[in-house]
Amino acid sequence: MMRTIARYGARHVRGSMPAAIKAVLRGDGVRGSSIQQFEKRFADYHGLHHAISVSYGRMAFYYILKSLDLPPDSEIIFPALTFWVVPEMARVLGFRPKFVDIDPETLNIDPVRVEAAITPKTRAIVPTHLYGQPCDMEPIMAAARAHGLLVIEDCAHALGAAYKGRKVGTFGNASFFSFQMLKPLNTYGGGMALTNDAALAARVRRLSEAEEWPEAKNVFKKILLGNLQRKLIGPYGFTFTMFLAFYIASFFGDYDLSRYLWEKIRPLDPLPDSYRRRYTNAQAMIGLEMLKNIDAFNALNRAHAKRVTAGLSGVDGVRPPAELSQTESVYYQYCIRAADPDRLKHRAIRAGVDVEIMHVDICNVLELFERFKTDCPVAEATEHTLQLPVYASLTDKDLDRIINVIRNACRVDSPVEEKRTYPA
Repeated sequence: MMRTIARYGARHVRGSMPAAIKAVLRGDGVRGSSIQQFEKRFADYHGLHHAISVSYGRMAFYYILKSLDLPPDSEIIFPALTFWVVPEMARVLGFRPKFVDIDPETLNIDPVRVEAAITPKTRAIVPTHLYGQPCDMEPIMAAARAHGLLVIEDCAHALGAAYKGRKVGTFGNASFFSFQMLKPLNTYGGGMALTNDAALAARVRRLSEAEEWPEAKNVFKKILLGNLQRKLIGPYGFTFTMFLAFYIASFFGDYDLSRYLWEKIRPLDPLPDSYRRRYTNAQAMIGLEMLKNIDAFNALNRAHAKRVTAGLSGVDGVRPPAELSQTESVYYQYCIRAADPDRLKHRAIRAGVDVEIMHVDICNVLELFERFKTDCPVAEATEHTLQLPVYASLTDKDLDRIINVIRNACRVDSPVEEKRTYPA
């Protein structure tokens, strides 16, 4: 039987799941000392003083932004290419998202365009370390200092990534992280706010701790369901579930049915009830074990990315990701430019390799942000990007297969076919 390769591989530390489930069953899965331990170790890992656990990474951003007490209608700068929920949180709080175009090589926010976008109403910059690639933080921080702006780093994809020897999330006034199942640190939901500002940390904590605790049965369900989903995207689970659907759909046009699984883009005011919960002890127990292993996971991702880059060297119509000088990415996603992404993705899935199509959102063109529309042509051209699997649980054999599938998918079918090139 063909071993299929899913686009994602959820990280997991053996033994952490049974311990968390036992904690729920004995009555300390909701509240407990592991929460404080996890917060302390997370802050220590980054060399900062304050970490506050929350229900979602997006809620960490919400609490941070709310705690800053900015004037109504303040402008908050975001990259045009980011997860729609983050600028929506700013809009919910009464602020104006201002979208800035991205660097064509790294796909992160362009510092030159950040400087040009600043107005007297600008109060904060939110750089997203997209796909685990660090932003160019020096010029961003210089612009913030010159104009008296706050910086809040979106590290949802980038836990453990480094810029010039310093971990992302430690440059700005605050940062936030996501612990959803597919993120670098997986606790089946949750997130963290991080800062060195004691007063800000206290305000964020008050907001977080004002939320209700979830019921134990819901914690139990969340962890069990998350574990089931993790197994379903494993080699065997994926083969008999989503792969079959993707394979069949590839013969009828756009096969990427996963869009129907993602959260619907919509206004979030009022915030959904599910957002307004506290982070739990059982999740923190998993988080403590994950944090011990985060550097090893990230090292595997980097090694896999390096292997794929070497394997795709010289392939016409494919450009591997560009890594900014003096940075260390964690390769949450390995993003390539493809001259013919439709053909490549269809050929890949038929060969058993699932390729992600456009993981995040081009926010400046979304109807949700119609009032804040700006022209960001580089971000708008990212339909030519695809994400290849390089996650830590892949084997060398898997990686060689991915390389061969992509190389074969890019071959010209006949001498008369026009040779395509990817856009600049």
